[in-house]
Amino acid sequence: MFRWVAAGLLLTALALAACGGGSGNRVTGVIVEVDSPSLTELNSFTLHADDGRTLVFRIAPGASRDPQNGFVGGHLRSHILAASKVEITYRTQGDELLAESMKDLF
Repeated sequence: MFRWVAAGLLLTALALAACGGGSGNRVTGVIVEVDSPSLTELNSFTLHADDGRTLVFRIAPGASRDPQNGFVGGHLRSHILAASKVEITYRTQGDELLAESMKDLF
């Protein structure tokens, strides 16, 4: 009986991972590029992660657009100029990375 329960839990976990949508992933690094048509709009940004990866993020629906600490073009550009680290919380959807929140690391 225990094997069946364990197998069922394993299959459920694998199915959820395969669907994407995993939330709560975190990565730390510096923002190196911003695709932003204006100071207040933001399409995507590129992060050079501490582990050497280069990741391109789009903004998740519902993510903060607060000019002080949210996903706003001018705010992210200031991180490029200062080369200051950030921590991005994100989820995957298919092969896309969707940034949900950003924490400034001074």
